[in-house]
Amino acid sequence: MADTQDIKRARVILEAVRLATSAAVGSFHQLIARETEVLQLELVLRILLTYLPESTEPHLYIDLIQHLTIGIDNQPRQSSSRPAQPDNELSDEDARHQIRQLHLLPVAEEQDLQAGCTDLISLFLVHRARRIDIETGSIPDVQQLLEPFLDHDPYLRTWMISNVLPLRRLDYEYYPQIDDAYTLEAFEKLEGRPAINSLLSRSARTANEESARSSRDLRGIVGPWIYGERSRKRRKTHHDRRRSSLTTPKTVERRAEPSEGNHRSGWSDVNDWIVELALRDFEAAADTIERWDGPHDVDYDGFGDDEELDDDIDGLRAQQYAQAGLATIYIANGTSTSTSERSYSILKRVASRLGLHEPPAFEEDQQPSLSILSKDYLDNLSEIHLLHNAFLRSENPLTLPENPSLAFAYLVLRSCIFLQKLGHPRTHKAVAGLVAFGRREDHMEELRRILQKIPVRTRDNGSWAEVRQQVLWLRDWHYEESKSGGSNEDALLGVFCRIGRVDAEVELLKALLRASCYTIAVHVYCTQDQHPLPEDILEKTVLVVAMSFYDGASNGNRTRGGVRKASEILAAFQSHFPESKSFREANALIAATHSMSFYSLTLQHGVPFQPVNIRASKDPLSLIGRILEQNPRSYTKLDDLLEIGQSLVRAGLKPNETAGISPTWKGSTLDKPRYQDQDLLESSRRITSMAIEAALSENDFDTAYSYVVNRLSPTARGIENCSPIGQNQAASPEDDISWRSAYLAGRATVPKSSPSQSSVQRLEQRLELLSLALLLAPSSHLAEILQVWRSVEADLTALLAREAAEEDQWNSRGDRSKLASGSSALPGGFAPSNIHTDKLANQSSRRQSRATAAAANEEAPMGLFDVARGAAQAFSKNAFPLRGAAAAKTTQLEGATRERPLSMGSDSGSDGIGERVRKRDMVANAVTGGLASGIGWVIGAPPKS
Repeated sequence: MADTQDIKRARVILEAVRLATSAAVGSFHQLIARETEVLQLELVLRILLTYLPESTEPHLYIDLIQHLTIGIDNQPRQSSSRPAQPDNELSDEDARHQIRQLHLLPVAEEQDLQAGCTDLISLFLVHRARRIDIETGSIPDVQQLLEPFLDHDPYLRTWMISNVLPLRRLDYEYYPQIDDAYTLEAFEKLEGRPAINSLLSRSARTANEESARSSRDLRGIVGPWIYGERSRKRRKTHHDRRRSSLTTPKTVERRAEPSEGNHRSGWSDVNDWIVELALRDFEAAADTIERWDGPHDVDYDGFGDDEELDDDIDGLRAQQYAQAGLATIYIANGTSTSTSERSYSILKRVASRLGLHEPPAFEEDQQPSLSILSKDYLDNLSEIHLLHNAFLRSENPLTLPENPSLAFAYLVLRSCIFLQKLGHPRTHKAVAGLVAFGRREDHMEELRRILQKIPVRTRDNGSWAEVRQQVLWLRDWHYEESKSGGSNEDALLGVFCRIGRVDAEVELLKALLRASCYTIAVHVYCTQDQHPLPEDILEKTVLVVAMSFYDGASNGNRTRGGVRKASEILAAFQSHFPESKSFREANALIAATHSMSFYSLTLQHGVPFQPVNIRASKDPLSLIGRILEQNPRSYTKLDDLLEIGQSLVRAGLKPNETAGISPTWKGSTLDKPRYQDQDLLESSRRITSMAIEAALSENDFDTAYSYVVNRLSPTARGIENCSPIGQNQAASPEDDISWRSAYLAGRATVPKSSPSQSSVQRLEQRLELLSLALLLAPSSHLAEILQVWRSVEADLTALLAREAAEEDQWNSRGDRSKLASGSSALPGGFAPSNIHTDKLANQSSRRQSRATAAAANEEAPMGLFDVARGAAQAFSKNAFPLRGAAAAKTTQLEGATRERPLSMGSDSGSDGIGERVRKRDMVANAVTGGLASGIGWVIGAPPKS
């Protein structure tokens, strides 16, 4: 009996398999209704799952599955079909054999069991859907199969929404043209951040529509996919339990708890993806945030309502999405105004979503209340908070969606817009870092970069006024006015908060002057009722800018280049500092530089002269010496050179000072004068000495002689009573130039400038110069000067003796010729008598004797004291103003006149002798008076009363 029942049961099953294989759903339904004892639910589902072709239209067997689900005997659609009968043609042995060959698929798959599903119908439908996708790849058929049963089991609904719906949209609706379609089995295996990247990767392939596609994909693909997150977590937890066989059950339970209660979900991965998108394409990220409202904005296509979550979790997800929006602001790489404006839209949207203070528009002349910001807010910030992987951390104050972070972000955005207008675009992240962590050096460098670019962009006074207001706002965000006074201390908040108010005004003034905006600079800093800068700082700043242009000039002409700019700056502020010594010094320097620009001047190694070389030189007057060397006959322009030297002294650039700007050029009007009249006199002496040396180097003795006599002698300087020889150094210890110049010219042996000039006159000029050197030189140099003086005097004496001998020879030759002829050579003449002949012979012998005696007397002294005695004796014979004997003076003059023959030219006449005697008398007086207290005892000079 039992065997008969088994054979019958086998035949029924084989018939059901046959009907399922042939897709005779109606007959299969009738067979189920007739053989309810054999064809139980699980067996029927397994037969259908194994043998019903996957290509069968779902609507053909949906009624059958519904009958199995609700247990209602519905009539098959083909009601006229013949009831199915078991196949009696098979032998019992064949039936047993075929039954043993059947391999029916299980209704449930392991992954569904791991997800917690126990309903057979749901398990069958999910399994059937997978097989349809594998065999046909028709997701619409899968959806058609599952739609009638969504209310049957929550698991089936979740699986349908999280897998079939996003896959259908991905492959059939949104991107049908893309070939690399997902299978349902592969789609189910997606999880975590790779799944988000994969689902949203297709939206990035069309850059022009990426933002719209991204928000659509988040709403229609990612949102439904995240709907099944809990099932995936349960499967993952079950899988981990099986793999951790060595772990105790309690440990597994503890590990499972965070997975169930952990609030980091697929939405956290979405937030990460949005931040990555902002780094790659900020505009697309901004559009995505503006078009998509976050985790609540999901399109389930009518298959389900929003996911029911705990209020805390729901609020946390909204806060995390808002934090991602703030993170995109700081991570944006763009520096344009549009980037800041889009960021402002994100900021405004975040504020409206969370009910925070909405920031005002950029066009409005207001800003959020700074009372919500405090110094503590910046103190809580760290440079770590600006790292890319730290923006989404819940403890990051920059991106935590609260009123202080929104106010700070708004001020950063507004600062970026101002920086863009100022021609110095910066990213939001860079500005935030500069505000929070910048040092004073960083702030000053940024400010100077901004101000350096502005003159290239504008020179309009009105634009500069706006620039100044923007820079001052960037400095403190007007936070200083609400929290503290307007001192020069650091501000509490601002892009340049480490810079004091006075320092910022100084940099602004420098920028105005560099841009040649003198009118607005004078108006803002000089003529307004409230001066932004103290007077001393203003003066110092103006001078520093003027000298910076001066130092950068390549030409010293005040009508060109940097010197012109410096001159214009000083002229613009001159009326506001009429008593400023520093202004006078700067103007004197520019005047000297302008005058020097007309000369050719090259420094060492062929480097052309630049104005800065004057201020960098330790001895600026030495440059005049180079002018004299490199410009032929420039020594003839002594007055111009003297004016240059005096201007350099008035500029405070005295010789032998250290290079650079002098201390008084720091703007104080109360400094003592840096030069005195003695400095001017010393510079004149030195320049005159240079000119004398230059004249001698060009063999122009007459000019050198004129400069010594007319500019360096005591009478030329207004000194009536000369000091005795050897005592001048004690009277004027600073003058070591005049006597050296006189000595240099006196010892020079340059050729005569013209043939008509007498050699006697040249020697007399040299003696005069050496005499002046004796008057001015200190006692330590008398021996050297007297030695040269003796040599020149010997040359003069020899020359005079030679001239006298030649004259006597000439006269004797004439007399002898007359005597030999016996008559006068002239008509009507008479021959001389014997008495006249003897007289002429006697006169000739007497003159020869005197010349020989004089030569003997002059050549006698050999030592220093003998030279001094001889010089004094020679001077005492001719120094009529010094002896007080008018008769002796007249006698000596007449004797000298008689000794000079009448045949000498006019340049050696009585006037020349008298002039020579007078100049030598002065030297004799000095020698006699000076040696009386020194070496005068050797020559018996009377002591000076």
